[in-house]
Formats: sequence, C-alpha cells, structure tokens
Amino acid sequence: MKPWIRCRIVVLTAAMLLLSGCGAASNGGASGNGGMLTWQQANEEYKATVEDFPFALMNGDQFPANMPKAQTASSLYAKGNGEGQAYSYWQCSVERNILENSQTDTETARKSLKQLRRLLDTDWFKNYYEDKDGIVENDVIGKSELGDYSTMRDFYNTDCAWYRQENGLAQ
Repeated sequence: MKPWIRCRIVVLTAAMLLLSGCGAASNGGASGNGGMLTWQQANEEYKATVEDFPFALMNGDQFPANMPKAQTASSLYAKGNGEGQAYSYWQCSVERNILENSQTDTETARKSLKQLRRLLDTDWFKNYYEDKDGIVENDVIGKSELGDYSTMRDFYNTDCAWYRQENGLAQ
C-alpha cells in the first residue's frame, strides 16, 4: 500500500470518529455535547459558507441546499465540518473540470489547477485540513501541474462521492 494511501486512511478514520461524535474538543458547539455541533448547526455553518463562498464552482455546478447527513441521527460534527463540506464540494467541482479537460483542453485544465491552488491559502485549509506532509499541494496539485493526474484522480474517486451523487455522475 502506498504511504499516502495509508496516511489518507488514517486521516479519514480520524475524521469519521469526529463526525460520529467520538471527539471531545470544546469548540463552541451546543452545550451538553462536549462542544460538538448537531447536524442542524453544522448545516447552518455549511449554508453560511456557501452563501458567501469565495470561489466559483465549475461545470455549471450549484451547491446543494444542505450538506449530507451522517447515517445516524444522533451524530455530532466538529466545528468547521459544515465549512469543510462546502470547500470539499468546490474542490470536487474543480478536480472534475481538471480531470475532464486534462487530455483534450490543457489550457482549461491549467487554469483550473490555478484555481485549485487557491485552496491552499484559505483560512479553512490552514485551520482545519490536516496536510502536514503537503500531499494536496505536492501530490494532488503539483504532480497534476506536471501532467500526472493519477493522485488527483485517486482523491476525486475517494473523496467526491457526495459531489458525484449530487451531479448524477457515475462512481
């Protein structure tokens, strides 16, 4: 197994634990739940983020009215999760545009890569996205800028299920 895949699994597992309410960091959520947010509170965070989102979606995409719900109604969400859903949706929209144009319209793909690179400078990415090894910058974006889209395609395939479902795209 490639090291970045192992790292990805660890990060996703930790995120799932936080989403299911196993984390206990106090971060301004509702009282009585260890500072975690309910779905309604996280969804309000999502809605506030998409209302004033700093970047345009691509492919004619629109943000869904609500973020997805966890499978259990009692799940709690870490602060920043609603905002993260918006950024992830945007990232998937941009990655789709890059991947679809990488072989046929390299100029469009190049311009979209510049847009994706803007993610690295956002407060959300700096405050909430765990990327100590620089995988997003170096392996997803950097390799793609050199013409190797394999890591981006892997990320798109693993991280963009909600985006693909909302846009009627095949798995």
